[in-house]
Amino acid sequence: MQKSVMIYGSCVSRDAFDKLGAGYTLLGYVTRQSMISALSRPTDLLEGDALSSAFQDRSLEGDLKSNLLPMLRRFAANIDLLVIDLTDERLGVVRLPDGSYVTQSPELGSSGRLAQVRGTRRHFDPATEGHWKLWESAATRLFGALTSMGLREKTLVLSTPWAQMTESGEPVDSFRGLNGDLELNAYFAECCAHIRTLGYNVPTLPEELRVAHAQHKWGPAPFHFAPGANSWIADQMRDAVTGTSTAWGSPQRAQREPGAPRRISVR
Repeated sequence: MQKSVMIYGSCVSRDAFDKLGAGYTLLGYVTRQSMISALSRPTDLLEGDALSSAFQDRSLEGDLKSNLLPMLRRFAANIDLLVIDLTDERLGVVRLPDGSYVTQSPELGSSGRLAQVRGTRRHFDPATEGHWKLWESAATRLFGALTSMGLREKTLVLSTPWAQMTESGEPVDSFRGLNGDLELNAYFAECCAHIRTLGYNVPTLPEELRVAHAQHKWGPAPFHFAPGANSWIADQMRDAVTGTSTAWGSPQRAQREPGAPRRISVR
């Protein structure tokens, strides 16, 4: 019997889904949409021409419409597994003059739409106090909504600390410059700790699998993992669906990962 999977996240989850093989159907894929933007009201301030890539255009329009919750409500009855990863929180958000938030994605940048907006805009980068306050509130509301939809026991949240090296031992270019990836790893650890306090289990990628794939189709990056990590994530998905993992069923007691800060020191 086919199992229907929905992904809210990034290539971290999407690449691993391809390893599941027959028996699994991708019901939906929401990407380039921060939880802050997803829980914000839609905006019509950034209308413009479609992007040349259908996938990029669909991702951008989904973010501007804050379409995550409507999609979840639409498909909730058919979802066997909802997979969430936090990778795109790395992008930060922009507060628009109408009070809405949008993700500061490459798609938004390439569209040129943001430069055409009149009025005051404010940028919130991850690992800052402003971003944390917005994200914590959005995450609490999102996971509360998932629980009310009956999706808590069907949700797998992934903690995937970024790679510093490729599988061959070569250093990976940092996403945000010197020590930027370590700062984001600490920030994501705190985000995952908050999700655990909401009653959700969040398995963490083992340290030995935190390596980047030098031959990744989009090039090496701290979040473009090698096949071993993809296999581990795929196993988490299978185990969650079959009920053989602690990521499925009764939520684990809220806890932080070993070494994670009690409260991230933000800029």
